[in-house]
Amino acid sequence: MTVISGSWYLLREGSASWCLEVSSGRGFSLVSPWRMAVLAHRGFVAADSTQKVICRPGELAPASGVYQVRHSARHRPSHEAIVVRGEEFPICRSCKGAVRYELVRETEHVHHDWDLAGPLDLGPVPKVKEFDSVRAFRRVDVNLPIVLVEARHSRNPIMVRGHATTLSEGGLGVMIERGLADPRKSVILRFPGARAREEINVSARLRYRNGMRHGFEFLRLSPADRNAVRELCHKMSG
Repeated sequence: MTVISGSWYLLREGSASWCLEVSSGRGFSLVSPWRMAVLAHRGFVAADSTQKVICRPGELAPASGVYQVRHSARHRPSHEAIVVRGEEFPICRSCKGAVRYELVRETEHVHHDWDLAGPLDLGPVPKVKEFDSVRAFRRVDVNLPIVLVEARHSRNPIMVRGHATTLSEGGLGVMIERGLADPRKSVILRFPGARAREEINVSARLRYRNGMRHGFEFLRLSPADRNAVRELCHKMSG
């Protein structure tokens, strides 16, 4: 076992490599090779201590960025393509499942940047006088950055960044790269509101998970928070 940096250790068994994170009070967690490479791209661990991020068709992109697409030699030369975190890598119409995707450079999608995402503030948000006439918990498609906070009352809260794909008055569908430390406990979700410099902070609990797709149900929304979510739903659906 080799120390990488801080609480990170590199484990090797034959040709396999795993990254071990040791945290006081939370034990340890193993990180798979593709996640190790993503950590290296972000500067958390040394780049020479990790393996490359190579994905197959049908898998979900672990990070947004530029990927080198490698086809079979008889089809076409390799080329670059931009893939957004959470998107499914497609098969090639010619070489089928033989195509591979290698992460070359990680970058953030413009809609996942905290300062650039969210609805444009083009003036006052119109009030919805008869919101009850709209079907309860109507779901709208969104593309917003989110910050998920676990163990918020502890000395070392865990912050996870991701992006939201759907929003309703009752909850949020998000894409995050890792699972929760304790799926049974509630978390705090932070995301931009409909107004300039507005930030919505709500308590939520995990209702379902499928890979990187997570569904959260809002808990105990205050009247102000509920109105803020309603306004955001209304503006994003317009």
